[in-house]
Amino acid sequence: MTAIHHVGITVSDIGRSLDFYEDLLGGERLGPYERSGPRIDAVTGHPGVVVRQAFVRAREGTTIVELLQYDGGSGLSIDPDNGHAGAAHVGVTVTDLDATLAHLSERGAEAISVPVTTSEPLAGWRVVYVLDPDRVRVELMEPPATHSHPTA
Repeated sequence: MTAIHHVGITVSDIGRSLDFYEDLLGGERLGPYERSGPRIDAVTGHPGVVVRQAFVRAREGTTIVELLQYDGGSGLSIDPDNGHAGAAHVGVTVTDLDATLAHLSERGAEAISVPVTTSEPLAGWRVVYVLDPDRVRVELMEPPATHSHPTA
């Protein structure tokens, strides 16, 4: 069996990012934990690094977001704009896009655009990107009514 277990995001402030993702996913918050030593040096490729690690488990489903703050890492920050090769984003299915977007906006999250309706292969989905505290794109995705409530 092959399955995606989690999505990891390197952040600049673990507390701020934990608040954002816990608010978005409405689930369980684990950590932060502090990791260092030879095993962490080896697995990260950054000798002497201290990693603050936390997880947010979504209220529904099996999604886990891992947040990592590196102290003593490379010191570089990337521009996570989706137009740059190597950038990634997280897609989150929501039941009410407008309410979720309003909730996040009240807490300072910025949307890239107004929600749009997609074409094939996800025809009828409403989507919008919001920026997390480090400007990582998070795609909010609301399925069409017929998708979320199949008929018999």
